[in-house]
Amino acid sequence: MKTLFQAFARYNGSVNRSILEIVEPLKKEQVMMETKAYYPSIFETLLHNLIADLNWLKRYRDAFKENKGLNNSNLISLEDKGLRKEFESDYTKFFQYRKQMDDVIIQFVNELDESKLGSVIRYKNYKGEDIEKEIWKTLLHWFNHQTHHRGQVSVLLDMVGVDHDFSSMMTRI
Repeated sequence: MKTLFQAFARYNGSVNRSILEIVEPLKKEQVMMETKAYYPSIFETLLHNLIADLNWLKRYRDAFKENKGLNNSNLISLEDKGLRKEFESDYTKFFQYRKQMDDVIIQFVNELDESKLGSVIRYKNYKGEDIEKEIWKTLLHWFNHQTHHRGQVSVLLDMVGVDHDFSSMMTRI
């Protein structure tokens, strides 16, 4: 099962890099353009994915204290509430954080002990509720969440008239 999550981690990082290559040259107005989408702009949707990654990595760090990838990353000490403010003045700083986050995710998954994937992780969800789930289920949810929101980014790119084709899994794993 670990090899499946390693493939998801590589795919996740590869697709995120492709999105950044598409988004980086865009004008700020395109990246920040407000729509009626749940996350109203390309920036807000990408930021949501980054913050979700940060929160999951913090949960995993607490569960996998021996994981060097998680323990050696300064990114995981960031406060998610401060990121929006940090990026508002220069949203392009986000791109470097995204690339680093994907590297941490790949390293974390590569270091996972497969025998622990069936064990339970305990954490609080965004509502503050106590949750207990098998680790493999949280990993599957996490990678699916990324894919869901990248689909939203695809629609937002369509709305600003930007050609893109970044999601093919077969060419990335």
